[in-house]
Amino acid sequence: MSKPVKLEVLIDEMESQFEGYFYYSNRDTGEIVMVGEEIFTKAEDEDPIDGLEDWEQIEYAQATDILEHPSHYLELPDKEEINEYRMMENFCYSLNDGPTKERLISAIQGRRAFRRFKDQVDQLGLRKEWFAFRKNCYREEALDWCELHGLEYE
Repeated sequence: MSKPVKLEVLIDEMESQFEGYFYYSNRDTGEIVMVGEEIFTKAEDEDPIDGLEDWEQIEYAQATDILEHPSHYLELPDKEEINEYRMMENFCYSLNDGPTKERLISAIQGRRAFRRFKDQVDQLGLRKEWFAFRKNCYREEALDWCELHGLEYE
């Protein structure tokens, strides 16, 4: 019997993904595992684990298990699939105050949109509201992902 995914853990992992890492949900245990790209490549190539640090050996074992039992794992959506820019855009359009909305919409246009958006959110005193909105978006992404793959969650 599969264990349910812990929704808050899934949301946190989706929110805080690091570049160069793969994230998987183990269908059997409900656990979220993270494996570095370099370690994953070593496992694919069946390179020896001599000289790897203890934590790298743990990652190597996880990567090997993923490769040997791919049906037991589901890769989490990455940052590009989640599209945080769309979240910022939706946040802007969710605001009722016209001038505030316009400042934020202007901030997300062109290069350095993320930086300008963050700066404007801070200047406008909307940091708490933005993080709550963003967290809710990630919650929706996680729920949709669980439902898409038929995963139970708690």
